[in-house]
Amino acid sequence: MIITLTGKPCSGKSTVAKIFCDNYNFKHISTGNMFREILKDKNLDILEFQKGTKAKDIDKIIDEESIKIGKTRGHEDILYDSRLGWYFIPNSFKVFLDLNEDEMALRLFNSERDITEKGKNIKEAKKRVTKRWKYENNRYKKLYNISNTNIDNYDLVIDTKDKTPEQIANEIFDKYTEFIKNKK
Repeated sequence: MIITLTGKPCSGKSTVAKIFCDNYNFKHISTGNMFREILKDKNLDILEFQKGTKAKDIDKIIDEESIKIGKTRGHEDILYDSRLGWYFIPNSFKVFLDLNEDEMALRLFNSERDITEKGKNIKEAKKRVTKRWKYENNRYKKLYNISNTNIDNYDLVIDTKDKTPEQIANEIFDKYTEFIKNKK
């Protein structure tokens, strides 16, 4: 069964996904990596991109791939790291990683991401990460009339501020196992 993993920017999705997949032998697929590669190929900054009209074209490519994975690979053990995986793969175990804005900014600023994505200081990082989250959610509302922030969309919501990635990965696996048992 597919686990869809989403959450706020810098909430630990990629780190948790890697640990989870290594520990529990799931295949990791990340639409964030797909997205970054497309931006890199087009030489676009993430905020510039999200303000532009090209966002819909790239969203469509990634969304179609998500639907395809949900329809053809639902029997596989996959952790699908995607903002909208929960929406495009409705039969998945849906996980949301939450985090407050100050911690999002701190994590972004301390990350190894490019300065064009994270900014020159914590204040700029906070402005960029909150603006990015707002743009994304507005885009999803316009495209699909959905909200990533509605926790009713998820089977599990975890605040990642005071937990290690290992603790989060273990919690996801425990709740996933419980979810599978209850489905039988």
